[in-house]
Amino acid sequence: MIIQCGIFALMKRIGLLILLVTIFSMPAGMAQKKSKVLDALTPAQSEELMAEAMRHYVQEEYEEAILIWEHLIQEVPKEASIFYYLGKSYLAQDKKNLAFQNAKEAHLLSPFSLDYGLFYADLALDLRYNEEALAVLKKLLAFDETQPEVNIRLAQAFLWADQGDEALSALQKADAFVGDYPEIIRTKQFIYLKKKDVRSAFKEGEHLLEIIPEESLFSWDQMEIVWDLVHGREFKMLFDQIQNRFPDQGQIHLLKSKLFIEEKNLDSACVEIKLGAVDSRVSAEVLGQLALHAIELVKSKEDWSHAHEMVLDLKHIFPEEARFVALEGDLWISISKFQEAQTSYLQAARMGNTKFEVWARIVQLDFELNVLDSAIVHCDEALHEFPTEGFLLFQKGFAQYLQSKNAEAIASFEKALPLVKDTDGWFTQLYGLLGDAYHSKTRYLESDACFEKVLAINPGEEHVLNNYSYYLSLRKDKLDKAAQMSKSLVDKFPENGTYLDTYAWVLFQQKDYVGALKFMERALKDEKQNSSTVWEHYGDALSQNNRILDAIKAWKMAKTLEGAREILDNKIKLKRFIEN
Repeated sequence: MIIQCGIFALMKRIGLLILLVTIFSMPAGMAQKKSKVLDALTPAQSEELMAEAMRHYVQEEYEEAILIWEHLIQEVPKEASIFYYLGKSYLAQDKKNLAFQNAKEAHLLSPFSLDYGLFYADLALDLRYNEEALAVLKKLLAFDETQPEVNIRLAQAFLWADQGDEALSALQKADAFVGDYPEIIRTKQFIYLKKKDVRSAFKEGEHLLEIIPEESLFSWDQMEIVWDLVHGREFKMLFDQIQNRFPDQGQIHLLKSKLFIEEKNLDSACVEIKLGAVDSRVSAEVLGQLALHAIELVKSKEDWSHAHEMVLDLKHIFPEEARFVALEGDLWISISKFQEAQTSYLQAARMGNTKFEVWARIVQLDFELNVLDSAIVHCDEALHEFPTEGFLLFQKGFAQYLQSKNAEAIASFEKALPLVKDTDGWFTQLYGLLGDAYHSKTRYLESDACFEKVLAINPGEEHVLNNYSYYLSLRKDKLDKAAQMSKSLVDKFPENGTYLDTYAWVLFQQKDYVGALKFMERALKDEKQNSSTVWEHYGDALSQNNRILDAIKAWKMAKTLEGAREILDNKIKLKRFIEN
């Protein structure tokens, strides 16, 4: 892209404009030649038509000009100039393929014409017919290998063919004519970088700064390549030399900061980033990326202070850049100051032009701080800016689900469904939670379908295997399938109380009361997972194994825990298991 812009800007600057050739300026010999070819038209008529077509062309009445030239071609099929101007007219109408066909014909009829050849080559390059462009340009150079306008185009064609050496050679041949044109220097830098000849690229940049001090060493597009090529101490001396010559070049400070980051020298990296930020030509985006990498080096309170000072400086220099406000939020996160981080992220988000990731962090912090109402509000606010981000709808639904607002959660989850791909990390979570929500509303077919969709992609998904099997046990439906799913979890996690309780309850529903009691007893050993439900199930299993007194003790224990059900009173009173 760089060379293309440079070439056309250059051609405007050096005045490579094709002069309009009218019939009145044609040599007499050509007119005489025409008179021998024309049968239907007299020479006077031919001249009159050509002049009329040119008048239409100059007045930008291309359709009228095309009609006349198309007629003239029938009468004079070997006249290159007609094809040439016909092609120019089609190009003016943005009919590039028709323009190309006529330009090619003009070149074939008059292969020695530089104008026709360049027109044909330009269209070939524009249409990415690179081999044709190379062929015609090489043919033109056979007459004069120093032609700058040919060599510049040839460099572009070689670049597209990934032939950097040939492109560089073509540009060097054009040097004598184009001199120190900035876009040509940038193109040479690009070629050197593609060849991984970094020092030559820097040398070209220094040459550009000598001519135009207000320029930057590299374009910012080129800097993306430079980052990947500059490593290690070998470049420090080069950077120091360039900095001594051009002390106001912020790019050098940024490159030095990159080397310091690689060395894990946070203090020096922060200093260079702050110095680079002073240069108004420096890209805020690149500064932000470097600052983010520097922040990742924070290991101590002292490191944190250096990084925070750097971020505060960047916020001061770029008061309208939300990225640096968000960076301060990242710093607060690194020391678990979630409330302060939330404040920074919200400020950044409300400055506008922020990335989706900032809103994602805001909502994540809402969950971390357990402010679910805020999570819902912030999801809605973010959706105004990012209406197609299904993850926000999923997060909103998740917050509603945690509040037991299952109808609202279902609505949010269903809106997210068209926006999720099975490759997204939250795909299984979405369908898993939607399955739970559907089940809570007795929408069993839809619930089961959600779980099956997850298991088709990830057969070992723990949340779904446990909940799906438990729901089937509650419904006494497909108990063999439920036992198979639940047993796979117990085999994999033999000490997990939740999974053991689920499997025990499936066995209970299959009337395997001895097996159910065995797994209930194992579940109770996981004290972290003990709940009112587990103790109630334990009592139920004891009851069905005719251990009534032990069952009553278990039910009484269940009553003391959060989430105890009213049915426990009846079980204790009647001293027996009661079907739900």
